[in-house]
Amino acid sequence: MGFRHWFQGLQMIGGFLVVVALPCFYVGLWGSKMINDLGNHPSRAFKIQASAGWKILLVEIISFVMLIGWFVFLYNLQNE
Repeated sequence: MGFRHWFQGLQMIGGFLVVVALPCFYVGLWGSKMINDLGNHPSRAFKIQASAGWKILLVEIISFVMLIGWFVFLYNLQNE
């Protein structure tokens, strides 16, 4: 009476980790770069914020689509 689906469980955990951790990594990377650039060039604040904002917005949209795809995958997996 043990758990027989270790590989499938680890695949699900790995997939969820990619869907959640990868966008968080990129947002943190670009956010820290934006703060560093703002400290070095305060007169160009709007240009720096707009440049980083578009990148972060794009990552958030892609992350949302990936989460919806993950939900659909799990829902279809449950109904098989």
